[in-house]
Amino acid sequence: MESLFLQQVVNGLIVGSVYSLIAVGLTMIFGVMRISNFAHGDFSMVGAYIAVFILAWVPGWFGWVGSLVAALAGVGILGLVVERGLFRPLITRWTDLDQIMASVGLFFVMENLAQLFFGATPRMLPDPFQGATVDFGLFSTSMMRVLCISMAVGIIILLQIYLNRARMGVAIQATAQNRNAAQLMGININLIYGLTFALGSALAGLGGVLYGTIFAIYPTMGAIPTLKAFVVTILGGMGNIRGAIFSGFILGVAESLGGAYVSMEYKNAIGFVILILVLLIIPHGLFGRSEE
Repeated sequence: MESLFLQQVVNGLIVGSVYSLIAVGLTMIFGVMRISNFAHGDFSMVGAYIAVFILAWVPGWFGWVGSLVAALAGVGILGLVVERGLFRPLITRWTDLDQIMASVGLFFVMENLAQLFFGATPRMLPDPFQGATVDFGLFSTSMMRVLCISMAVGIIILLQIYLNRARMGVAIQATAQNRNAAQLMGININLIYGLTFALGSALAGLGGVLYGTIFAIYPTMGAIPTLKAFVVTILGGMGNIRGAIFSGFILGVAESLGGAYVSMEYKNAIGFVILILVLLIIPHGLFGRSEE
């Protein structure tokens, strides 16, 4: 017999894994560059639409795997172009307001361009498992959702290994901790900025493909991941990658339980209620803020 509570916890963990994947990219960008990118969720929208067109040309498993690779590469390149062309000239300004307004402007531009080119009709990514489910006794879920959480967790683990073991990954962490000291040690800060923004955007693109697998894809879909990514980032502690990972799962479970036991209409408000309560008690978030 299935347990409603356990079923909702599992559903929350699956959605939370996607939140974490998108939020980790936002957290990396803020931690290294101190940029609050309000258009971050729209990079996930671009990744989702890349998957739509790849799967239209190449159906089946080959197309689905290809869509992940294409989203990773395409959104990563787009992130590099945006960092070089938009944020790089603004990063030395004495106020953060210019960067914030630029990212808000980018948010509206990307959404309107998506609606212009792709139309407003929602789309769904085909399920390579053709709706197959798996029963674990106390709960059940689709094979597609199992694949989503497995891929999200796997990518997060690979990211952690890269940041802790690879030379450029260590340089990213050093720059996040103290950019002036990192520059004195010979680290190319501009290279790290570009790499971080491209990597963070690519993670959002991958998250968009997984998000689009669970939910519908439409031009304004980036607004929800953006809001959720900011909730997760602030909840976990600004710039704290591990905090963002765990907070994404916490938010996903809280929303799932709230939707089941309170009301689905208030599901999106639950994360903000939790965020307000946490910040009133712990101003720097659950896991502490990353300091420069």
